[in-house]
Amino acid sequence: MVTVIDSRRLTGANLHARAAGAVLELRFETEQDIAPVIAGWQHHLHEGLDALGWTAELHVRRFVQVAGSAGAELMFTAAVDRLYAATDLNEWALARALGQSTAEQAAARLAEISAAAQAEQQARRGAVELIAEAQARGVMWLIDDEQLSLGQFADVQSWPIGALPSVDAIDWSSFGRRPLALITGTNGKTTTTRLLARMLREHGLRVGNTSTDGLCVDERLIEAGDWTGPGGARAIVRNREIDVALLETARGGLLRRGLGVPRADVAVITNVARDHLGEYGVHDLAGMAAAKGVVATVVDPDGRIVLCADSPALVDWARSRELPAPIVWFSLDAGHPILGGSSARGEEIWTVVDGDLVRREGEVVTRLCAVEQMPLSLGGRARHNVANALAAAAAARGLGVADPSIAAALREFGSRPDDNPGRARIWVIEVEPGKQVRVLLDFAHNLAGLAAIAELVRGLPGWDPGSRPAIGFGMAGDRSDDELRELGAALLQFRPGGVILREQPHYMRGRELGEVPALIEQGLLAAGFDPTRISRAVDEPSSIEQAIEAGAELVVMLVHTEREAVTRWLQARGARPASIG
Repeated sequence: MVTVIDSRRLTGANLHARAAGAVLELRFETEQDIAPVIAGWQHHLHEGLDALGWTAELHVRRFVQVAGSAGAELMFTAAVDRLYAATDLNEWALARALGQSTAEQAAARLAEISAAAQAEQQARRGAVELIAEAQARGVMWLIDDEQLSLGQFADVQSWPIGALPSVDAIDWSSFGRRPLALITGTNGKTTTTRLLARMLREHGLRVGNTSTDGLCVDERLIEAGDWTGPGGARAIVRNREIDVALLETARGGLLRRGLGVPRADVAVITNVARDHLGEYGVHDLAGMAAAKGVVATVVDPDGRIVLCADSPALVDWARSRELPAPIVWFSLDAGHPILGGSSARGEEIWTVVDGDLVRREGEVVTRLCAVEQMPLSLGGRARHNVANALAAAAAARGLGVADPSIAAALREFGSRPDDNPGRARIWVIEVEPGKQVRVLLDFAHNLAGLAAIAELVRGLPGWDPGSRPAIGFGMAGDRSDDELRELGAALLQFRPGGVILREQPHYMRGRELGEVPALIEQGLLAAGFDPTRISRAVDEPSSIEQAIEAGAELVVMLVHTEREAVTRWLQARGARPASIG
């Protein structure tokens, strides 16, 4: 039995191609011979394409899931003026391959699709010609259901769909090239983007960026929300008040709709680790690396692709394909063989040598900043933030930022609580005269993130291996049962004195109330944790209060999302930022 899991448009570069198109996601039993279905889809799709007078590239991606099932994605490319009809055509071809329609029914449905395609193309008349000319001239273009725009920032010009000008009516000399960077990865995207924004501002540029927190201009939040998809990219590129765009690009948007922009000057992939596996046909690290790697496929040849050598899956992915621009590797390990090979070829690399963040180009070594001078590193203890700093510095160099501006940002960023809110922030509360409690807030929400924060906790000044921090933890419901149990077990690396579980009411993702905390608790218990030291709380402030009442001297609040509520709670108790490093 073949089950259709999803059918959707891909409006930009994606896991299959650099072009837009339509994709079907299928599930079937591993022992089932799916080859005839795929062959039938290809045959009937060509039949439909010929009838509509379209040409396309066809792509098939097969993958294996857990629990005895497998899947495939069937994709074909289509111009942006016919994507809705292309989605219908994709479904039509599969239905034909599965024998779900008679010849007469199929002919009637194809006639309907043809009429819908003509109407869609008429509504977007002129879009394909404008985009082709923009691509030939190296001009940024963006299109959505409401408007098409050409250019970036101060140069941008936009028109409503249905009222597009002709190619000859455009003054193409009015568009200049403006810098744009894409930042993705399993962990560290937001911190890297924020730090990179500071570097660019130190260089005198007006910066717009997207993140999971919202849209920002010159590090000021102008609209809250998760804007890491194509919508956020369009909003920033069309902003006339900026000089450079930094687009944090999340896996979900990449897989669901494709990339939000057609080109970039720099792409950064901070790392690839286990998280969100099982969605959109990505079930292993190799698939995740390929998904994240979409950002690298649109970099201009004279740009750069910044990659983490400490992620084996990312290294394997980069080695398996020819990328359009030079790779700049970074690693916390100066002796990493990937860095050694690049350095021997005279290529640029970034690493840490004798406690300094450095850039090496062949035999030339440039020291930018001592790691202990970087507030973000918490005296060198937050090693994951040192890696983020390497990524940001390499990207800044690719965007033309001078070394003094990069170094100034490294020495400054993180010194104020609002520089990097919600990421490795430590506060001190005096609960009674002579007694203080430290509260560490971080967004860590997967195995790699938990390991990084556990390492940070063990390196804090005054850390006693026998001490037992209290851990506050809650998770979104979009992980599998096994993943939630695994995350629960992973909390033991903090050697907690107590674990306070909470619901994430805005991220239930179809789960029932109480279901996620129960699964996390199962993981804790299976790993041998004392059930009497597990409790529940309704939110983050009450989690911290419970921990303090239980006598904890260090409270680690993970998957920290209730930022405003916790900030008010901290302010009401006179909390102050901890001075570390």
